[in-house]
Amino acid sequence: MRIATSTNLISYNRDSTKTEMIHLLPLYAKEGMRVLDLNFCEMLNPESVLRTEGYRPYIERLSKLKMTHSLIFNQAHAPYASDRMALAKDQGDELDQLLTRSIGFCKELAIPILVVHPIKGSIEENVAYYRPFVELSKKAGVSLAFENLNEKDEIHEANELCTLVEAFNSRHVGICYDFGHAHMRGHDIRKDILTLKDHLIATHVADNHGERDEHLLPFYGTIDWKRALQALRKIGYDGDLTYECMFFNQHLPLKLKVPAIRQAKLIGDYLLTL
Repeated sequence: MRIATSTNLISYNRDSTKTEMIHLLPLYAKEGMRVLDLNFCEMLNPESVLRTEGYRPYIERLSKLKMTHSLIFNQAHAPYASDRMALAKDQGDELDQLLTRSIGFCKELAIPILVVHPIKGSIEENVAYYRPFVELSKKAGVSLAFENLNEKDEIHEANELCTLVEAFNSRHVGICYDFGHAHMRGHDIRKDILTLKDHLIATHVADNHGERDEHLLPFYGTIDWKRALQALRKIGYDGDLTYECMFFNQHLPLKLKVPAIRQAKLIGDYLLTL
């Protein structure tokens, strides 16, 4: 296992603005965080160049930074809506276009896994909605990883995720386990992991106190990380532990955010010893 981080690790600012990932990659590399999850949720910003036909220079810049700083892009996160099926048709079509574009970006940047959110609805509705995207990702050499969510009317149970993945009967479909979401739902994380087994291909590592999706670094909340790591080792998980911890440092001045990356790396290194 390796420690990785979403590019949103220090992207949130005091005034609620977000720094684009293209400006953060050199900082992550300098502090030893070279395995990165590219947060294509940037495209949810109406002003993001990634939404436009002028995205090419941005993607080329990401590719150059990858080479310059010896980075590994282990996964990416697709844009999503909390309730895709409740969107107006034009909004839904636009979201579908962003998902299609994300798959294309993964192909161009040699990103093997794209994390997606199940839509609100049944397993059957998810299979019907995502089947074209699974076919598209297969052609691109990309695997879609369905994430466990955290609301009652969303897919969050480990067995539901397994049923969803198995319905596609494709090696290009797997599961991204979000520890924070599971903890909020009161799940037995060890039991979840043992249920997911070989379907588990990616993770979102974040802590909380069991009530809100706080996106804290490990040990800042109440998740039993030793028990979680032992379960991962038991199933032979050889993927990455990828941080999605963007709120623990949001209100820090920029000068203190760089040491925050260093702290995240130290905590990750310790996590791997458990």
